Amino acid sequence: MFKSIFIFGIYILTIVVFIPAITVYVTKNDNNILDDKKVENNIDIVNNVEILDDENNKNSEQNSTIKKNNNFEDYIVGVVSAEMPISFEEEALKAQAVAARTYAYKRIDDINAKVDYNSIGQAYNSIDEMKAKWGNNFDTYYNKVKNAVYETEGIIMTYEDEPIEAVFHSTSAGVTEVSENIWGKNLPYIKSVDSKVDEQAPNFIYTTSIPNSQIIDKLSKEYKNLDKNTIISSFEIDERSQAGYVLNVNVCSQKISGREIRTLFGLRSTNFTIEKTKDSIDFTTKGYGHGAGMSQYGANFMAQDGKKYEEILNHYYIGINLQKIY
Repeated sequence: MFKSIFIFGIYILTIVVFIPAITVYVTKNDNNILDDKKVENNIDIVNNVEILDDENNKNSEQNSTIKKNNNFEDYIVGVVSAEMPISFEEEALKAQAVAARTYAYKRIDDINAKVDYNSIGQAYNSIDEMKAKWGNNFDTYYNKVKNAVYETEGIIMTYEDEPIEAVFHSTSAGVTEVSENIWGKNLPYIKSVDSKVDEQAPNFIYTTSIPNSQIIDKLSKEYKNLDKNTIISSFEIDERSQAGYVLNVNVCSQKISGREIRTLFGLRSTNFTIEKTKDSIDFTTKGYGHGAGMSQYGANFMAQDGKKYEEILNHYYIGINLQKIY
């Protein structure tokens, strides 16, 4: 009898305590501040969503639900705190909150989408991480982010009544890129728009010097048919997009995408020029991130200029509607 009661107690404890405590992992984001992080999210927000674990390169499914709207909004607070500098203007934080909410809601609503989410994930800070990051300023900074999130509570971006892929990045090259040049998918609301204000961002122009030996080593390992003796001499930019981002580089008569070059050599963006020296190739980039959708620094500069979050979002996402879902 006692054994049966004990087993029943363990069963109830599992139902009440452990099952709700599912930990969800989200993918890295190609933006400021978060280009190469895999962040742990302790809020239950997704329902049977397939999420890529970057560290192990494995897919996993989590079974959980949005139980209350305020729980979801608290999750968005954690995302915004990780995805955008706390020093940014409140209207920029609001724009980020709507983008983050839309991104998360899209994952819930469209769990079978055939899109490369590996480059457009979201970071997340727990309360403890925020406290560690902000120290004595925690209360002030937390309230700043929370206010921005809750003042846009329940609002997402839609296009033709569907939540959009709310991609964003740190800093454009002065103009944003179209989606098809990055992910091979035409998203009608992700078009090339002016973002010249990004030229004011820190490290807008940045030079990375890569030794010839490293270029030869990495490219020859990645592409087996390249002639090591002519990799450097043949290395030239082959094609740019209308927005100026490098689409292809020609190496030994082989086309390698600008995205692959950026990934291999850790460049800040695919908008780059090259200069060959005796011992290296110097890559000079403009901006930081993939360049599609909202520029975070651009959003902040627009906010400093008095623009509201609605104006910011409608500038970077073409033809969208702002819809309150709850």
